[in-house]
Amino acid sequence: MKSISSAIRGLSLAFCAVMLLASSFFWAASPAAAETYSVKMGTPKGLVFDPAVVTIKPGDTVKWEVGSLPPHNVVFDNTKVPDGNKELAAKLSHKGLEGAGKSFEVVFPADTPAGDYSYYCLPHRGAGMVGKVVVQ
Repeated sequence: MKSISSAIRGLSLAFCAVMLLASSFFWAASPAAAETYSVKMGTPKGLVFDPAVVTIKPGDTVKWEVGSLPPHNVVFDNTKVPDGNKELAAKLSHKGLEGAGKSFEVVFPADTPAGDYSYYCLPHRGAGMVGKVVVQ
């Protein structure tokens, strides 16, 4: 009788331990999934980025889509990025000109420093076609 009681107690303890471990998975915070944000280049309003400012987190993707009045590109201003990181500004830039219906994506690395990243369309910068990515 004593051995049956010990076995039941042992199984009960094992069951409780397994349930405790399993329930911890439900309470653990899951990491945020990376998101994709879209920005139109050129709209019926003119030579603008829409939206002009997009707020993201490191690891997120920004997809630029050619709308109106092509060609367009995205060049990050290496004098207007956190810490003046010219290498990162070049890595994020898409200097190739894209025509109607085209798009491209830029993934902001997981170690991207927080701050404001100003960019422009090279052919239309003088017309005020500028935007900003805010990394939180």
